[in-house]
Amino acid sequence: SGQQAGGETTPAAAKTQLVLWDQFGADATAMDQMVAEFNEQNTDIEIVRESQATGAMRDVIRTALDAGTGPDIMYYDTGPGFAGVLARAGLLAPLDQAYSDYGWDERILGIARERCTFDGVTYGIGNELEFVGMFYNQRIFDELGLAAPETHDDLMGVIENLKTAGLIPVSFGNQDKWPAGHTFSVFSGNIAGKEKLAQAISGETPWNDEDFVQAIQIPFVDWVAGGVYNTDVNAVTYDDSNLLFYNGQAAMRLTGSWMIESFTDPEFMADPVNFFFYPPIRSDVPIAPPAGLGSGYFVAKAADSPEGAFRFLDFLFSEEQAANWLEGMANIPPLRLNPDDYNISDLLKFTITALNESGDEMGYNIDVLTPDNFNTMMFDGFQEVIGGQKSAQQQADDLEAAMQQAKEDGKVMDITG
Repeated sequence: SGQQAGGETTPAAAKTQLVLWDQFGADATAMDQMVAEFNEQNTDIEIVRESQATGAMRDVIRTALDAGTGPDIMYYDTGPGFAGVLARAGLLAPLDQAYSDYGWDERILGIARERCTFDGVTYGIGNELEFVGMFYNQRIFDELGLAAPETHDDLMGVIENLKTAGLIPVSFGNQDKWPAGHTFSVFSGNIAGKEKLAQAISGETPWNDEDFVQAIQIPFVDWVAGGVYNTDVNAVTYDDSNLLFYNGQAAMRLTGSWMIESFTDPEFMADPVNFFFYPPIRSDVPIAPPAGLGSGYFVAKAADSPEGAFRFLDFLFSEEQAANWLEGMANIPPLRLNPDDYNISDLLKFTITALNESGDEMGYNIDVLTPDNFNTMMFDGFQEVIGGQKSAQQQADDLEAAMQQAKEDGKVMDITG
């Protein structure tokens, strides 16, 4: 506060408050620390963090932004059906200039910008780099003399050994429906390849192409019939399929890197866990593991101080805050990092190294890039295939029909460029 003539004090200028919505939960200490640190360093801006449940946020975000009652900054799904919808409705601030002004191009990984770019304009910074692959129980593999497989045929050999030992080779629960989408993404990337999968997502290659039929047949027909999974896959929740892996009944778990924190927590998992990307299925197709982002940060077009919001994003993705993301939250920020600089698990180090080495070869997690009607057909249809009520070919035909409908409705996003 300053002194006026006559000894009266003038109040300090009030800070502009910017409301941040995210889904890290009310007890996300590391996130609260980052917000507090930013607020301390900035005399004119105050970030007010409000935790939201993901489902609730999806329900209200567009209405709130339209009405001017929404957040100034939001942490939201980067997919075309989520942030893409807000961008096309003119509710998000473009960030291309901010990328240039703050040097984000040099600091932030390409995938984090690419997945937040719609119709040639960048609207966000993607965060929480994630990919899907096979986690395995190292104790079980050691006891049975097994090694991480280098081909699909090797993996089938490992599976036979595990079955002989009386173990569930791979735990899988699809009551929630979305896990099958991740499995389909793995097999589609490895059978069709990254380029062909991008063409299918963009509505250019048909989903009833034989490669996609095979990507449905192997995991949802052959593996179910062949006893690769636990029984009653459609009745088992995602959490319960993790439980089978935690307690050593299942030796492998095909899921995402978001599980690393739990898989390395002795409270959940007593045995050491290791990881491999699903191995090549065809010798002529390089693997393309599904990779994506947890969510991304976006700034509302009507934000009280867009420049203040950009400064906050610049702070969050500074090298100084990388340790908070990695050590405090077990999240991989979209920065070029040396994992050895941080106090993190070997498994998290391994995944960061893998991302650094394979970033450009990473494939797609299909359901965040495809329209709602397609995803409904995917999720409901895979349950029917697993349950034996539908063939792989029928499901592939239905997926193609859903994509054609989405094209007619103008809801397909071209990701081939």
